[in-house]
Amino acid sequence: MKSVMIVYNHGITEEVNEALERLGIRGYTKFLNVHGQGSEKGEPHLGTHIWPSQNAVVITVVKDELVDRLLEKVKEINKEAEEQGIHAFVWNIEKMV
Repeated sequence: MKSVMIVYNHGITEEVNEALERLGIRGYTKFLNVHGQGSEKGEPHLGTHIWPSQNAVVITVVKDELVDRLLEKVKEINKEAEEQGIHAFVWNIEKMV
């Protein structure tokens, strides 16, 4: 099992939700109104008057064979909405209760 954390601009929430649905990923946790800034050229997303945009985060645990398909969906979303910003991070799940 792997955990996939997707961090994205609120503006592409619909696209992220659709990707999860199309892959049959039902179990996830979503964090809204997340603040941050890209490490290279990303604008700050701070929810303030000066930097009003915000991010969201989805964390899901999926079978190993689903990871690459999910990452491909993230790449597709990024291609269409590169200015919005989306990244995915994957790590191993050793145990789950």
